[in-house]
Amino acid sequence: MRWLQAVRVAVVLFCVVLGTSCGGASGDAQEEEPTKGGQITVLAASSLTDAFEELAGTFEERNPGAEVRASFAASSELLAQIQQGAPADVFASASEKNMDAAVDEKLVGEVSVFAKNRPVVIVPANNSAKIGKFEDLAGADAQIVLAEEGVPIADYAMEVLANADAEYGAGFEKGVMDKVVSRETNVRAAANRVALGEADATFVYASDVTPDIRDRVEVVEIPNEVNVVATYPIATVRDSKNPELARAWVDLVLSEEGQDVLEEQGFERAGES
Repeated sequence: MRWLQAVRVAVVLFCVVLGTSCGGASGDAQEEEPTKGGQITVLAASSLTDAFEELAGTFEERNPGAEVRASFAASSELLAQIQQGAPADVFASASEKNMDAAVDEKLVGEVSVFAKNRPVVIVPANNSAKIGKFEDLAGADAQIVLAEEGVPIADYAMEVLANADAEYGAGFEKGVMDKVVSRETNVRAAANRVALGEADATFVYASDVTPDIRDRVEVVEIPNEVNVVATYPIATVRDSKNPELARAWVDLVLSEEGQDVLEEQGFERAGES
């Protein structure tokens, strides 16, 4: 009978909507747990390489199905990538200047400071230029490398040298800059030149004296009266394809656990002065 057939069709449709087998042939349906999967691209300053690679492993364990793709370069280069529309979900900069530019152009959301750092000078382990203290830098017979102009560590270095001019007498900055023989793409590239013995000195962050170069370089501390503090801000990118996961990454970096990892890698906690 047509009416009975219609009833049967209606029952089948009703069961499909409920997601059940109706009649017990396939048993009760099991509800699946929602996953936090997806991919995020984190653009981060070169000096964050070791800390963020460690945090990426933690993040992927905590968020099943998630994948963190981290791209490390000079903050100025990363800013240019975002400005040109490169896919990105999070921007972590080694300077407020580059983040401020991203904010002004409405490329990122809310900004938080997540770490601080301090410049130091490194020399090769053999220290053939005999740079024993920071004040020796201007007068030493040395070949110095710096990061390219606009790269945060180069900006911080220029601030330090300007302060040194005021502290030690005019001419200190010129004495150092006259010895610069090359400009490198980022702080890690500059550090590697010195570790390989291809240069006599460079400015890096304290966190860049990593285990892979620690035995090949010596650290020359910059006196507090002329040194500066590097401030690291982080924000989600407004064009993020996965803003919820991007926010979760920022939260991890800002968390106590994230701060512990950064401190272990030579950074200062965001709240420290």
